[in-house]
Amino acid sequence: MITTVIRVRVPLFNDPLAADVVLRSILFGRQQNWYKLLGFVVMPDHLHLIIIPGDKNVSEGMKSLKGFSARKINSLFYGKGSIWQRGFYDYILDTEEKVISRIRYIEENPIRKGLVDKLEDYKYSSARFRGETDLENYFY
Repeated sequence: MITTVIRVRVPLFNDPLAADVVLRSILFGRQQNWYKLLGFVVMPDHLHLIIIPGDKNVSEGMKSLKGFSARKINSLFYGKGSIWQRGFYDYILDTEEKVISRIRYIEENPIRKGLVDKLEDYKYSSARFRGETDLENYFY
């Protein structure tokens, strides 16, 4: 499980244009086999991912995801430089129970923060994109 944060925790992803870029970037990384995607949520000022490394290790995958999304967002908003804080936090989930529990936890984050009332109402979460994750290939 990975958590990465926007620089100075600016709620950049309250803007649907920026949030859409990150959503597309996450799915692009999966399509490019940077990682297997089990779950995710894009919150206003941070991102949670649950991945299994693919063609890139965790550090390479995060560097690619953050760089790719920052370039796209900067081109939209005429900015430059990183939008992300340096580094990320990662946690090893070593059992199926931990993986499923963490997916539920991150997908419920928008409800706990009062952004939506139901999981399926939040556009920037694997709860809405289950068919575009690899979860079924590993669990169920």
